Amino acid sequence: MIDILLKTIMFVPKFGVHSLQVGFIASKIAKELNLDELELFYCGALHDLGVLTPHKGVLLDDIDNEFLIKEDVQTFESPTKDHTLISAFEVSKISYLSKKFPNLSASILLHHALPHYLNENSTKDIAANIVSISEEISKYVLVNNEEMTYEDFVIPLSAIKNRFFDFVYEAALSVLKQEYVRWMLYDIKAGFNRERLIQDYYLREPMTFEEIVEMGAVLSYIIDSKSEFTRAHSWRVANLSGAIAKEILLKEQEFFVAGLFHDIGKITTPISVLEKKGKLTPSEMDIMKKHVYYSYLILLEHENEPWFWPAVRHQERTDGSGYPWRLKGSEMTFKDKILQVADYFVAVLEPRPYRGPNTPEKAYEEVQRAVSYGVLDPGPASILKELVYGGFDFESINFMSSIQKDINDFEKSLLE
Repeated sequence: MIDILLKTIMFVPKFGVHSLQVGFIASKIAKELNLDELELFYCGALHDLGVLTPHKGVLLDDIDNEFLIKEDVQTFESPTKDHTLISAFEVSKISYLSKKFPNLSASILLHHALPHYLNENSTKDIAANIVSISEEISKYVLVNNEEMTYEDFVIPLSAIKNRFFDFVYEAALSVLKQEYVRWMLYDIKAGFNRERLIQDYYLREPMTFEEIVEMGAVLSYIIDSKSEFTRAHSWRVANLSGAIAKEILLKEQEFFVAGLFHDIGKITTPISVLEKKGKLTPSEMDIMKKHVYYSYLILLEHENEPWFWPAVRHQERTDGSGYPWRLKGSEMTFKDKILQVADYFVAVLEPRPYRGPNTPEKAYEEVQRAVSYGVLDPGPASILKELVYGGFDFESINFMSSIQKDINDFEKSLLE
């Protein structure tokens, strides 16, 4: 399941390239120093996770090479920066990783710290310094279109040698002598071998439901917080689809996971499309629709899981008017249709740039209208009706999970 986290990062333009490059080079330096390659890969791949949330009013769409380079400048004033604090905090909420790599968050926290803030005998501090030099190497690759030779790396690195422990600096140079390493960095930039890289570092130990929810809560917070109008959308859909399933004795957890990950492809959707107040143009609508395609690609490794197809078919419709496969009613399962109804209902319930929020009763009227047009299946809709008029506490799904609230509160505290 951890591949979902890595693939989601991979699909963010520029940011994904930088993250995978840093993870890759950090793992190779770790091997040179007889440290844990796997831990350093995750430390490098997740080191800037906090950059993705709009804690400074910077939107995910604003992240380009120039922004990444500016964010990664080390300072003498402090060993931490806002995004290192948030990155470390978010990673600490993913207990699956924290249990396997106890120092992961601490190393991420200090990856901008200069050596005088660090202890060269501390493994977590060494890891932080490895990520620091790996970032510099990645930045050189990002800004140079022509492939750099070993000597091309040595010149700029030697000018900032004092930022790194001597043994980390020497290990980095040793790694850069390998053609494979240099070529791989440019392959990642060009879009090659990213999937293979993730497969090489994929943690295959199974995750518990609780661990999946933790990771999903962090990811959906990053994705949904792109727009103020969708800040808790995935969490609401997860809760509501689970509640519908529970009513008919289906496995609630399957639907919760499907709801949590159903919109993960929106990591690629521009904010200009998400928050447009007027009607979307045909090309903008095509961009909006494409999020399901990217959800499919990100989640594809798990196509045999019971939650997979309901998650990626949530925009299909019983009359064949949905997307991306234009499936009709008999071509889908009842589970798929539960997600479709839950997502449709929550979307109407929530505010949008062009209107305010609706009451559950009003949202259900819209669902019933869609049923009458043959767009949604009447079965899940009738179960939803029992919830709407049967006393279900819709206030309970109007809030983010405790993890998402913690991240949100932490970000706010940095601005105060």
